[in-house]
Amino acid sequence: MLSKRVIPCLDVHNGRTVKGINFVDLIDAGDPAEQAKLYNDLGADELCFLDISATNEGRKTLFNIVSKVAESCFIPLTVGGGIKDNSDINNLLKSGADKVSINSAAVFKPDLIKEASDNFGCQCIVLAIDAYKDNTNVKSGYNVSTHGGKKKTNIDALQWAIEDEKNGAGEI
Repeated sequence: MLSKRVIPCLDVHNGRTVKGINFVDLIDAGDPAEQAKLYNDLGADELCFLDISATNEGRKTLFNIVSKVAESCFIPLTVGGGIKDNSDINNLLKSGADKVSINSAAVFKPDLIKEASDNFGCQCIVLAIDAYKDNTNVKSGYNVSTHGGKKKTNIDALQWAIEDEKNGAGEI
């Protein structure tokens, strides 16, 4: 029988955990490292850390904050946001991430998932898909968006998942 897993996600903006709806009307929810420790202590199975403004601001993930989060919890940590290349992935793994979640960069550089999987192993490469409903142009009824859902593409979400699983995404 499959077991249930609890995987909280810390949406991080300007170095703080935030809560909002569709990444707008953000409300401060505390220090990411403190939140990670709390989830760890409460028995979460894994933790996801998303720097939700990194891609839109054209910057890298806040590596120093990722390091603090990694130091405060002892459960697998997946990090996403602002990742552009293998150098960013390497820096995140060195900062304490166990897995790296990639969305926008995979769309703009389709070979990135394969390159990353070949360099770091598929077990730590996660394809993130921000999908939106579109019954007009795609078979699945959902397209991929980038930049935290702000930019739409004409990429069918289901086909994208299948393609990148074949390219080495260990998780979707």
